[in-house]
Amino acid sequence: MKPTAPPFLQFSRGALLALAVLFSYNALAQSHSTEASGVAMQMTKDLNSAVQQGIATMNSLKRNVDVNAAAPAVATPVITKLKMDKMNSRYVENDGEIYDRITNLTWSRCSLGQRWVNSKGCVGMVRQISFDQAQKYVNDQWRLPTRAELTGLIDHTKTSIPTVLTIDSQAFPDMDLTKLYYWTATEENTSFAWAVLFIDSGIPSILYRSHRYAVRLVHSGK
Repeated sequence: MKPTAPPFLQFSRGALLALAVLFSYNALAQSHSTEASGVAMQMTKDLNSAVQQGIATMNSLKRNVDVNAAAPAVATPVITKLKMDKMNSRYVENDGEIYDRITNLTWSRCSLGQRWVNSKGCVGMVRQISFDQAQKYVNDQWRLPTRAELTGLIDHTKTSIPTVLTIDSQAFPDMDLTKLYYWTATEENTSFAWAVLFIDSGIPSILYRSHRYAVRLVHSGK
């Protein structure tokens, strides 16, 4: 979209032209002699010169506004995946599932909406759904993790690097870098629930239940 000057700049040029016409008309209308006409003509020339100077000033200001408005925004940091030689030894692979020795929890390696394919990893698109919609995926085996369980996946050795995922990307591959908020099962009240962001500090946040975020399912034991 082409940036435009503020209304006061657009108005000023028109106002100056209008004043020039008005003063010129009044001066000429009131002149009844050659001498009066000469005075009116001189007044018109002087006023026209002032108007032209005013227009030049307004155009200069408008150009400055256009340049400022068109200035590019500061680029945001690019989120990158930290390459690892191997996954953390706390995790044990089992195709599309990953067992955590420390917490005795088994996680889905793929986010909701993706599926595990051997030798390829998680394929498909990460789904984002509301907190209440996420409850529909709870069954006899899988459930949403609590706030404590989900924050337990945060790799605190990476939280000091603001552009790196704070999760073991070997254990949990192919995350969508634009969908890094994940719902927990922890409710705050009827309007809010807790979610975890897997970037930066990884501090859990209280967010509207109607917002749409990613989901990673879990179950206890192997």
